[in-house]
Amino acid sequence: MKDDINEKKLCVLIKNKNTNQIEIAYVDFINPLSKELCEFEKKCDNPNTTLEQLTQFIKNTIAFNQLTAHYRYCKYLNGSYQAFSANNQDVIVEIANRNQLIHLNQKENPDTYNAQEKVNEFKQELKYKYQLWVQAHSINKTYRLCHEDKSVIAFSHRIDGWSKPLYQLTPNFSLEIKTNFGYGRASYFYTKLNYKNIEITPFSEWIDYEFAEFSEIVRYTQSHLLKNEYWLEAMEFTKDACNLSNIDETKFVEKYIIDECEEMVKGLEEIFHKEHFSFKDRAKNHYTKDKKGHVLIEFRGEKISGALDFISKILEFDEIASIQSFIKRIESSNKKIQPILAEESEIIKIKLSNLNTERNELKPTYDKVVNDNVLFNNKKTELQKRMISNGELDSKQIDTVKLNNQFQKENPDYSDFLEEFKSVTESYRILNEQIHNLTKICDNIILYKKKILEYFKP
Repeated sequence: MKDDINEKKLCVLIKNKNTNQIEIAYVDFINPLSKELCEFEKKCDNPNTTLEQLTQFIKNTIAFNQLTAHYRYCKYLNGSYQAFSANNQDVIVEIANRNQLIHLNQKENPDTYNAQEKVNEFKQELKYKYQLWVQAHSINKTYRLCHEDKSVIAFSHRIDGWSKPLYQLTPNFSLEIKTNFGYGRASYFYTKLNYKNIEITPFSEWIDYEFAEFSEIVRYTQSHLLKNEYWLEAMEFTKDACNLSNIDETKFVEKYIIDECEEMVKGLEEIFHKEHFSFKDRAKNHYTKDKKGHVLIEFRGEKISGALDFISKILEFDEIASIQSFIKRIESSNKKIQPILAEESEIIKIKLSNLNTERNELKPTYDKVVNDNVLFNNKKTELQKRMISNGELDSKQIDTVKLNNQFQKENPDYSDFLEEFKSVTESYRILNEQIHNLTKICDNIILYKKKILEYFKP
């Protein structure tokens, strides 16, 4: 059934009046043009149908004029520039122009141009175009039906652009479906639950994801992949949470608030003795990662100090849950990591000092081999010009083997120089990379240390 979502049906949330529970249902697309489209598809697939006949069919099918509109329809939720405009009358002009072009190409290239093949390809283009237009037209009609149906609380969609309709499911529980479809990498699909005017935040994701941002996590209760079938996941998540809040408030608070806090705080405490981690990617697949040395300390500092940002969100639940213990545990972890970060930053500073000294000592040699390499390259360029002038090389297709052999004869010290050049430049590159990476880690660790000190400042 989930494969039909936004293709043949809308996935909707409804409230059962008898049980007072939220349920998932499906609404079939309203398609008043199914018969006309079917006939058009048959004509497009028929190799004997001419473009003139297709034109006549479109002219005679007055119902197709209903398709003329602008559609905020996403063929792909994560695509770009998905909205489009349809104009039934413009297609008649498009067919005439393409027909004329095909005849012209056939006349100019009678032996190589396959006019029938081009006609068939264009007929398939027209078929896919009308299929898309009818699909967009049908889903729009179904949206309107759901808007008018008072029993429908929320419904799936594939509308492009920013949208965040708010649905009040019960007096204490509301749902916000936050979407931004059809904007490429900026696209997103979130569900945000609100209980007693407090947003439910997935605190555990701070630990579950290797790379996470506080500003992103607080935007949603659950994130979903940008595919139509994930509307079912969004609806099921909402249904289960809402029904649980209605049936048993204690269990709801435990599952969506207490357990989330516990997962995050427990994860922070485990970071102190772990080097082997299991994370989720954005497709919610699991992978493992080992962290050691300075990178491990940086990671610990990032996660533990970053948890301080969530304290204000946790405090919002103070009136409906016992959360003070979580705050104390987060603070305790930060007090524990702060001296470790301070010590680590000093160790890295000493390493950086030694590496910078080593690079400074190598730099004169590095500058010399780089300069000598330029001189050798200039010599090879001059040799190439001379050999071309003497007729020993073809300017259109340089024989590099011949050129290199001659260069080696005239510069017997080049082989030894090349070995030195590669060794020195590689050593210099590695030193630069080490300095860059350590500097970044050190700056981050100092930032995390300052964040903790700022938090505990009287």
